[in-house]
Amino acid sequence: MKLNFKAIIIVFLVALLGSGLGTFGVLSFYNSSMESNKGHSDVVLNEVAYTSIEKGDYTKAIEKAYNTVVEINCTVKSTTSDFFFFGGGTTESTSAGSGVIFSADGYIVTNEHVIRNLTSEDSIKVKLFNGETCGAKVIGYDTRTDLAVLKIEENDLPYASFADSSQLLLGEDVIAIGNPLGSGISCSNGIVSALEKEIYVNNVYMTVIQTNAAVNAGNSGGGLFDINGNVIGIVNAKNTSTMTTSVEGMNYAIPSNTVMRIVSDLIENGYVKDRAALGVRVYTYSSFYQTDGIIVSEVIPGGSAEEAGIQENDVITAIDGEKISGYADLSKALDSKSIGERVIVSITRDDQKLEIPVILQSAENN
Repeated sequence: MKLNFKAIIIVFLVALLGSGLGTFGVLSFYNSSMESNKGHSDVVLNEVAYTSIEKGDYTKAIEKAYNTVVEINCTVKSTTSDFFFFGGGTTESTSAGSGVIFSADGYIVTNEHVIRNLTSEDSIKVKLFNGETCGAKVIGYDTRTDLAVLKIEENDLPYASFADSSQLLLGEDVIAIGNPLGSGISCSNGIVSALEKEIYVNNVYMTVIQTNAAVNAGNSGGGLFDINGNVIGIVNAKNTSTMTTSVEGMNYAIPSNTVMRIVSDLIENGYVKDRAALGVRVYTYSSFYQTDGIIVSEVIPGGSAEEAGIQENDVITAIDGEKISGYADLSKALDSKSIGERVIVSITRDDQKLEIPVILQSAENN
């Protein structure tokens, strides 16, 4: 029994000693590991705290383009219809849109429809990226392409560069920057959905870029930029519905090559040079009883139509045999003609059908 008791004591002491050494070893290893990793831990923390996040392509493009886009507000007038004999009249409202600065000394491109029917040029207010608001002068506008040029008296402004829209590819990334709903400048992204899309906007025929980048009322006149931050188009319209369904993601912009050509003419001449014109104004919408052709509302003095003998209230039904059903058809027909070209205008006057030869003049004279 004594032997066994001694054996038990010896085993107990050995176990106790082993446990202590093991605990000491574990603690020593833990402390050693903590000390050896202490410097490594500091490095990791420093990397997280101080390393800059790399900017993506969208961020770089927006950084380049954002300050070149402005908010535009102006007061416009509109005429209400004489409906059910209640009488018509003229009302005033605020038009909110966007614009893109394209020169350091304050030239801005926007849509013609943003400033259409101004009550006064003094009502135009342009808000810059820095919050400054200033007045603007109308340099020129063109209803057929829905473009206008404004000028503000500022210098050293950030301004946009224009890319070649003929080089665009389907599926390219794009960014729309504008003033949606008059709520301030913001951005949306998408792709080029279609090239050389033919549409009718406000009864005007035009060829545009289609994109699914989100735009809303107020984006008109703002920029559609490529992934390098260059203008590839000026936003001017969106399709919201058809007769049977609502529509999403069908938004349009005037190609940059068209913009540059028209803007250059507007700055130099105040109008688009070398464009043939008929010299009439027509009712934008035909009356409910007029189903064929468009009605001449005014013959411009000294213009092509007056010299040819076209009269107010004549109904234009065709040009060189091409059927004319609305202003869009008239625009399309004239776009293919040259100044000095002779065309045959088919009209109806007091139930008579007439074929009138017209020598087209410059838009300046019309």
